[in-house]
Amino acid sequence: MGKALHNIFRINEVNGIVIVSTCNRVEFYLSLSKEINPFPIINNFYNLQKNIDVSKTEKSFYVRNNNGAATHLFKVVCGLDSMVLGEYQVQGQIKESYSLACSEKTADKLLHKLFHAAFRVGKSVRSKTKIGSVKQSVSGVACQLMKEKLDHDDAIAIIGVNQNTSIIAEKLKRAKFSDLIFINRTLYKAQKLANQFSGRAFGFNRMESALSGAKCIFSCTGAPDFVITSEMLKRITGKANNLNLIIDIAIPRDIDTGNLSGKIEVFDLDGLKTRLINQEKEIALDLPIIEKIILEETRIFEAWSESQSDETIAYYDEKLEYLRQQILDETKESISGEEFQLLEKFSRSLLHRLKSTIHQIVKTGGFEKKAI
Repeated sequence: MGKALHNIFRINEVNGIVIVSTCNRVEFYLSLSKEINPFPIINNFYNLQKNIDVSKTEKSFYVRNNNGAATHLFKVVCGLDSMVLGEYQVQGQIKESYSLACSEKTADKLLHKLFHAAFRVGKSVRSKTKIGSVKQSVSGVACQLMKEKLDHDDAIAIIGVNQNTSIIAEKLKRAKFSDLIFINRTLYKAQKLANQFSGRAFGFNRMESALSGAKCIFSCTGAPDFVITSEMLKRITGKANNLNLIIDIAIPRDIDTGNLSGKIEVFDLDGLKTRLINQEKEIALDLPIIEKIILEETRIFEAWSESQSDETIAYYDEKLEYLRQQILDETKESISGEEFQLLEKFSRSLLHRLKSTIHQIVKTGGFEKKAI
């Protein structure tokens, strides 16, 4: 990741770069010296880093600019753009991505401000809405599924060593599951988890024997292809009749279950999400509150961004926007929705003109004296 950050950061038009990589997204947050199409920068990165030309798949990428980029990041950090609505794990992943960019010195002033605003949004949303009380994640849903369908002494195989598998192991251990099997391409990493959670460790070269007694397989690796083929799975299920649950949250999928017997239940990311419909409906009741928090923070970031041409009063621009929103909140309960919209529009216009006037005063050193 450090190499990837610097490959992009050394490009002339790039002032700053943070790369956010989670289980189902890769996003490049760029601070650019001028308004240009960012896709050639990303295509150049893939050519350098992976020797891949992505120009033919440009439609698979999405671009957000200026406030659109800020709003998108705020939604991501709240878990509104996740497979599981309100997923909290993504906030930690974004913090790790930002911390890495800081340590590599590829985040500039604009990106520092943007990501600190995002963490403020995440904290506010989780303290003021039901998202904070649910604290659901893909791993959490998977663990709940295992609790419902397995006994505490059933063997559970966990394939891969990463944040998701560590979290699931911790949740299972806390739930009193006692027979955990850790499988990884690099054996010593599996042994490290096995030592931590009193389990057994195997390398990929002993995959079949490791899975022969498992009642459940949980898999989440970064492998580009299947780590368990349909033929291997057929041999495993043929040797023993223990297996009855497979949870595969990898993208792309780790396990080829195309020809699997219907007696074994299989869940992928989409399958886990269907179990969360009722929970999402409950969270959805708070969406207007969440959207308001995001909108307010976006406007504050916008006010700060617009003021950067004159750093002398940048601090006051941001404070004025905070004050505007505070006064609007105090007024909201006493007027109708239509009146509030008019007042909101009026206050934004007034503040914009006031800031322009203040900017001019600072630049000229005061009002010019006019003859009467």
